[in-house]
Amino acid sequence: MPRTTLKFFIAAAVLYLPLLAAAGPGLQLSTSTILPQDVAKVVAARDAFMASSVGKQFKGRVVLLQHIADGADPASHTTVSIFHSAAELETFTKAAMNDPAYKAFLDAIVPISKLQMTTRTAALRSWGDIVDTDTVWSSFYFRVTDLAAVNVAMDEWQKSPMYKKFPGQGHLAAITFGGVGADAPTHVINVGWASIAEMESYTDMRATDPDWLKYQAALRKVSTQVGADLAMEVKSWGPATLKSLSP
Repeated sequence: MPRTTLKFFIAAAVLYLPLLAAAGPGLQLSTSTILPQDVAKVVAARDAFMASSVGKQFKGRVVLLQHIADGADPASHTTVSIFHSAAELETFTKAAMNDPAYKAFLDAIVPISKLQMTTRTAALRSWGDIVDTDTVWSSFYFRVTDLAAVNVAMDEWQKSPMYKKFPGQGHLAAITFGGVGADAPTHVINVGWASIAEMESYTDMRATDPDWLKYQAALRKVSTQVGADLAMEVKSWGPATLKSLSP
């Protein structure tokens, strides 16, 4: 899709600094294409910005993810900015926008990172062991027609013996901005794992569990899965823990 120059620079600002407002905990996801030899430069630029006086005012968490499997998505990385509230982000944005450290950050990043997409989500619920050490993330995108029924299905699944063996963490979020079109998702489930081996071990064990199959059948009645991807954390920044940023 062609972009005007104005749209590019507005989107670039969203990619490199968490901006827009949301009620309660929220996430800004920005996908970009970065050549392998430039990833270290992106990390170094983020290191420098977060170490600056204005960067230290950021109270949330920023995570850079490398895509492992994402279908036809041209992006190679996703920047996830997580924050406690809209007011927190507004304060930080005003402090950062005119700061020389932010300009230096953009000067370093914009030439080597091509923006592909931005999405805003609102955190709805979390489960499992919410820790900062999980580095593998699987994401499942849905068009939901009855969110209340989805929550009921989740409640029932989480009472099951197999769920109690779940070693990771899960997060349900509503896509509030960035989803347009007949097939665009309305919600996403993000699941964090300590490793791919942990993910595969649990999902293989769960595959034929009757409670899991019942849960999947309940979801199919009120939602349609429209995509899935797998990513691995490159690095994270910011003082907040994932637990403190979860509903």
